[in-house]
Amino acid sequence: MGHEAIGAGTAARALEVAEQRDIEVVLLDLGLPDMGGLDLLPRLLQIDESLAVVVVTGESSIATVVEAMKLGAQGFLAKPVTVAAIEAAVAQAVREHRLRRHAAVYHARVSCQQENTSPDELVGSSAAMQRVFDLILKVASTDTAVVLTGESGTGKGVVARMIHRYSRRAHGPFVDVSCAALPGNLLESEVFGHERGAFTDAKRTKPGLMEVAHGGTLFLDEVGELDWPAQAKLLKALEEGRFRRVGGVRDLRADVRLVVATHRDLAALVGEGRFRHDLFFRLNVFEISLPPLRARGEADIVQLANHFIYALNARLGKRVRRLREPAVQALVQHSWPGNVRELRNAIERAMILVSGDEVELHHLPADLWQRGGVTAAVSSQRLDELEASHIRAVVAACQGNLKLAAQRLGVARSTLYAKMSRFGLRPGCQ
Repeated sequence: MGHEAIGAGTAARALEVAEQRDIEVVLLDLGLPDMGGLDLLPRLLQIDESLAVVVVTGESSIATVVEAMKLGAQGFLAKPVTVAAIEAAVAQAVREHRLRRHAAVYHARVSCQQENTSPDELVGSSAAMQRVFDLILKVASTDTAVVLTGESGTGKGVVARMIHRYSRRAHGPFVDVSCAALPGNLLESEVFGHERGAFTDAKRTKPGLMEVAHGGTLFLDEVGELDWPAQAKLLKALEEGRFRRVGGVRDLRADVRLVVATHRDLAALVGEGRFRHDLFFRLNVFEISLPPLRARGEADIVQLANHFIYALNARLGKRVRRLREPAVQALVQHSWPGNVRELRNAIERAMILVSGDEVELHHLPADLWQRGGVTAAVSSQRLDELEASHIRAVVAACQGNLKLAAQRLGVARSTLYAKMSRFGLRPGCQ
């Protein structure tokens, strides 16, 4: 069926595998030599509650089935079992596991508690962003190298942190380094470390970020800026799990998951002889392309703007509740060449200037409304469409919980009910 199967002859070995590997499905025999399967089942689910466990046993009594299901088993197969029955059970269990994990990540991502909102969070309900979310979910649980592409300011660093947060390495360090911020010789030393005396200023041995990231994720931003020697070292580290510090003679090992980002065309750099073709093919296994903000639609712009307002309130000591309609119109008409980073900066600047609880048009950077010719005379019909779309997205993100949605929107529940009634929205926002 294309799955990797790992055998465990004892409960102790099963627990060891579950701790060390990212497992989707467990076919659990109840007759293990060192522990009953029904005793092992809850211990497996303590390690990963999204595990889909299918119990396989010669005991087919109703009591055993009921007990296994109460303990969290997803399915039950009584011996003798046909290959077709196992295939069907595994296929269903895989679907169940992925749905559970998807739901867990989704709930974490769309938490509507305002106090837990962070500006550095991926937000958006557009089809383009939903595809990005889906790709993150698919790759996060693996150790596959990921290449993040897209224009500057689209949120590649935020995506890298999400991949780490939802991976089995989440307990380990997340280490990021900008390859464009340091010259080649310093960058190589920063990533791989150096030995004492390796160069003039090397007064002592310095571990590199590759070592610091052991057990976690190393994020190399603007990887296309790596010079040729650093590229060769990175390739060796990826292929063999070994590297040497600058000036070193012994191999070091580091268990690191690599995520890289670039706004440049790596294939074009390969053609120009500026990037190793073997490293390119080693890295380019799983690509996630982030769309520019202008391609994400007006609803995403409004949703992001409100997200930044909620997230920055506590940091700036403000109680801003919403954007005035002319300000909304200015935001959705801007082309956002600086993408999400530019939008966040615009909102942060506006909130510094706000003295009340609303962002006015004049609080925004002047080029957003003077150059675009936006005035206070905006189309109420157009704004109604934007407001309805934003309410629909927030209520959907809050799983229909109108209390949380009202908190996220910064309005009273009665106001939210009135607006939903006005726009013909039901609690499900379908």
